[in-house]
Amino acid sequence: PQTLLYDKSRHVFALHLAKETIRLKDFVVITEGQMDAIASHQAGVKNVVATAGTALTEYHLRALSRFTQDVRLSFDADKAGIAATERAIAIASNLGMTLGIVVLGDPEAKDPDELIQKDVKLWEQAIDTPKDAVEWLLDIYAAQYDFGTAEGKRKITDRVLGIIRTIEDPVLL
Repeated sequence: PQTLLYDKSRHVFALHLAKETIRLKDFVVITEGQMDAIASHQAGVKNVVATAGTALTEYHLRALSRFTQDVRLSFDADKAGIAATERAIAIASNLGMTLGIVVLGDPEAKDPDELIQKDVKLWEQAIDTPKDAVEWLLDIYAAQYDFGTAEGKRKITDRVLGIIRTIEDPVLL
């Protein structure tokens, strides 16, 4: 838990181990769980860090921006992970960072650790081919709502516009 000594909104887990590889590869992968980052490092993929759960903040991205502007997010595809991704789009955009989403591509793997245990090559392939964050969100919303109905289109539009309104960068608007 967060304490006076540990501020999870500012701490980037494994950054001290990953920073040289992040500079070398010019991108960072952020996972939701520390075990995901540990498993990735053990498998030899070292430009991976973690937040404490889905609490991705501007402080995290500012710390990472010293090493790269290319952020690839690999949060779980559950409700909390989707909500965190929605928040991350605006934060990254407002900091001028590129945000991609790592899609695991294996329906049996619920997080990076499970995918790495199955086959590290699948993990490497997933992080090498991130999906644009807004495109990823549209895919998520299309799965949740029916594009074929007026109600579904309205819900998708409302959700997307809600995210776009939080972006301050006039170039992206």
